[in-house]
Amino acid sequence: MSSLSVSAPGYGPSGAYALNGGAVTRFSAATKATPDMMARVGVGDSAFQQQMRIAGDPNAVDPAVAARSRAVQAHTVFRQGGQVVAAVWRDGQTQMSNGLAARLDWTALERQTAALSEAQRRDVIAAAIAKQLGGSAQIQRYGDSGAAPTRGAVIDEQAAANRTARGGR
Repeated sequence: MSSLSVSAPGYGPSGAYALNGGAVTRFSAATKATPDMMARVGVGDSAFQQQMRIAGDPNAVDPAVAARSRAVQAHTVFRQGGQVVAAVWRDGQTQMSNGLAARLDWTALERQTAALSEAQRRDVIAAAIAKQLGGSAQIQRYGDSGAAPTRGAVIDEQAAANRTARGGR
């Protein structure tokens, strides 16, 4: 463990701090919010209050963001033994176990798909996942249009399977 000497340049009771070769920055005391400032940022607004609660709680989730995420439809869903083990979503995100993700060469996939459209990129990633899972996987490919299960429905399916595996807990 090391400590800083208060007599070092740029430190100390002056309230100034300077990075090597940088300008001195003085920190000022906090400014008391006036009613005018509070009105401009919408403090009385319920949406603002909700955002402040979310910002204050690291485990909080913005319901609008969660709803948009759950509404994203599947491009491809992979099952083994009837249970979802991976998915590629139409927004380009993927979902899979850490073990499966670790077996994919993401650097090579990134290089291979760099010049492709997003639709082509999803196809290549889905093919790489299918190759890793082998012939035992049931693959449901929905592509980029038409009816497909949503991320929320797939997550709910996985949660139900997990509860069943734990004996309903």
